[in-house]
Amino acid sequence: MFDRFLRNFKPKSIRSISPSKFPRIQSTALINDPFEQQELKYSRLLQRSGETNSLDLATSIHANLIKQSLLSSLFLHNHLLISYFKCGDTDEALKTFEEIPLKNVVSWTASVAGLAQRGLAGESIALFRSMRRSSVPPNEFTLVSALNACALSENSFEASQVYALVVRYGFETNVYLSNAFVTALVRDGRLREAERLFERCDAAERDTVSWNALIAGYLRHSSADVWGFWCRMVREGVRPDAFTFSTVFTGLAEVPSLQNGGQVHAQLVKYGHGRDLCVGNSLADMYLKSQCLIDGRNAFEEMAYKDVVTWTQMASGSLLCGQPEMAFELVEQMRLMGVEPNKFTLVVAFNACASMAALERGRKAHVWRVKHGFDVDECVDNALVDMYSKCGCTDDAWKAFCAMGDCRSTVSWTTVITAFAQNGLPQEALSTFDRMVEEGVEPDRITFVCVLYACSQGGLVDEAWRCFSSMKREHGVDPEEDHYACMVDLLGKAGRVAEAEEVILSMPVEPSSLVWQILLAACQVHGDMERGKRAAERALALDKTDSSTYVLLSNIFANSSDWDGARKVREMMVGSEVAKDPGCSWIAVNG
Repeated sequence: MFDRFLRNFKPKSIRSISPSKFPRIQSTALINDPFEQQELKYSRLLQRSGETNSLDLATSIHANLIKQSLLSSLFLHNHLLISYFKCGDTDEALKTFEEIPLKNVVSWTASVAGLAQRGLAGESIALFRSMRRSSVPPNEFTLVSALNACALSENSFEASQVYALVVRYGFETNVYLSNAFVTALVRDGRLREAERLFERCDAAERDTVSWNALIAGYLRHSSADVWGFWCRMVREGVRPDAFTFSTVFTGLAEVPSLQNGGQVHAQLVKYGHGRDLCVGNSLADMYLKSQCLIDGRNAFEEMAYKDVVTWTQMASGSLLCGQPEMAFELVEQMRLMGVEPNKFTLVVAFNACASMAALERGRKAHVWRVKHGFDVDECVDNALVDMYSKCGCTDDAWKAFCAMGDCRSTVSWTTVITAFAQNGLPQEALSTFDRMVEEGVEPDRITFVCVLYACSQGGLVDEAWRCFSSMKREHGVDPEEDHYACMVDLLGKAGRVAEAEEVILSMPVEPSSLVWQILLAACQVHGDMERGKRAAERALALDKTDSSTYVLLSNIFANSSDWDGARKVREMMVGSEVAKDPGCSWIAVNG
């Protein structure tokens, strides 16, 4: 969102300093000098080429200017320079700039602005430095463009130097320059300095762009402050524009607040801008992030125009709200409307199919991925592997993984290891892990969790110890609680409860109640009452409100026919006001 603001922030761009600013008579009827008539004729043609982005027209005019020896005119040379920048031919624009023998402030400013607007911030700043070394002083337009370039490059030091020139030349009250410097400070993370500059500006001089610059900064660095700043903006009677609404809705989506979002929505109805695509997308996203699917769907339906971002966001929101079938149907409907999915859409489609274990739909989504060819990335193929895994098709998951070739990352390897582990193929998971290490791909903490989980599923104690021991020694990964919990679970299932207890006691951090509960469950299965009591005591010392500990301990006593012990545990639950979680079933009983 902030980057979109920065791209659109061109209060004094090339167009603003273009030929209409040059002191030339605009009516040929009043011009008697043939040279001036030619100047006016070609300047208008160059204006048209820039406005229509017609590079062919610009080069054709350039050829005519050379042929008729008209490039001695600085006025036409500047026109040509600006036209090339507007048409996107930066190389030819710079070549034209270098060919100007006596450059004026328009020549320099057009080039500094043109480079910044083409995303060449470093080159723009370097050119501004060259201008400072020349005898041509900058004007407001030059300084705005230089500050814009500093914002793009996140060079707040350079921006501060440029703003020092603003003060030196007496342009401090120029709202465009203040806005540009605020943007540069925000971009570099200097939000508090941006706030101070904003507050120093006279309230009457601030415009909507001033407020937008700072509100975009809050979105980028402090989303929680967006709402308060919006309220102040409303109190001071500043009229919000489409960018304001889009930014505020995005901020409220980051810190979900349905009530506040509804108030901003009411303001949107009052001021309009509801037909703006970015506003509509942000509004729908705000409702979806607040888990309000109906209002999100209504905002989506009311949009006059929907692009791939709109459809993908709605599908993703449906998935987030627990409606994977709706998510997939939205992707299909999008394609019927002639909107082609992008890589993010494909990820949503694969995740929806994975949630439903809908293999046939997943295969259909795979066809869309094949159609897109190379216009995808690793995340899409990782989602594809995961989809086949969740549908129980490990062969297809492996084929999709192998098709990734050199694009496989640690996440890709971890995904396919998980696929084998979750589908009851622990040996395949281990062999894939070994192959991963052989190919020089470093595993991370998640990879080891998946490998240890696979060992636990297959009862592979020795292999688990080998992997666990290699974490720090060979791969520099410090074991965390998840890894210890996997080892405790594995050893407990294997009946090695004493060894499992030793693992817990060797943990470098305080184990949570969950780890002790895992040991307690193992003690129940294997009838180790004494060790089970110790595990229960540790678990209850950490959390007296979890009913699981009481139930497991009670079952240990019951399995040993110690009914008095079981009764006492139940009394402890009542005394601590702990209620047992009720059992439930997915099977509906029709009576």
